[in-house]
Amino acid sequence: MYEILIVDDDTQIVDVVELILKREGYHVMRAHSAREASQLVDITIPDLIIIDTMLPDMDGVSLCRTLRERTYTAHTPILFLTGLRTTNNVVDAFNSGADDYIRKPFQARELAARVRAHLRRSIYYGATDISVMRIDEDAHRVFINEHEITLTPVEYELLRHLCRAPFRLHTAEDLLTGVWRYPNGVGDAALVRNHIRNLRRKIESDPERPLILQSRHGRGYVIKAHIQLDGASEVQVQAL
Repeated sequence: MYEILIVDDDTQIVDVVELILKREGYHVMRAHSAREASQLVDITIPDLIIIDTMLPDMDGVSLCRTLRERTYTAHTPILFLTGLRTTNNVVDAFNSGADDYIRKPFQARELAARVRAHLRRSIYYGATDISVMRIDEDAHRVFINEHEITLTPVEYELLRHLCRAPFRLHTAEDLLTGVWRYPNGVGDAALVRNHIRNLRRKIESDPERPLILQSRHGRGYVIKAHIQLDGASEVQVQAL
């Protein structure tokens, strides 16, 4: 499931956009200020961000520039949604790094279509920014961009389980049953969190800003990488 962040101080607009996106099957995060948006992005990296140009603490153009300066949101699709109509506003939005600009009032079908288009583009055309992970299941060896990673047996099994369904949500409960073989309802989510943290220290260039093993706040974990198992054909990019 894609994670989309809406940044707008108009609660009614956010309600409408959230309804449209949820009907399309997306999960939605809400922020009513640039500061709140930055805090959310520090917790969970969204797959797409929708920003209003006018925010109470920072204009949307400045927020967009800030997000583009961060490694983990440098290539995230950003759409502006605004009632401002001058050419300068549009130019400023694109110069700040925005991918699209939608004027209010808008049609639900148009917004949904543009979001779908940018999500498709971010997967297929942004693929060069996604790491390649190769797992040799016979030798129990893991390589990220051809660099071998040394893992404990539990870390290896956890990573292999996640990589069998990349770009899909894995809840803590799923991992407790799939990796640790606990019966349903048995086990502690803290066990999963601790091993996820240790795994990130080994596979991420910046464990505090993970790009490969990402969290979906309060719901689970997602692997974002091109996966090769035993030298077989690359697992196709897919999304829940």
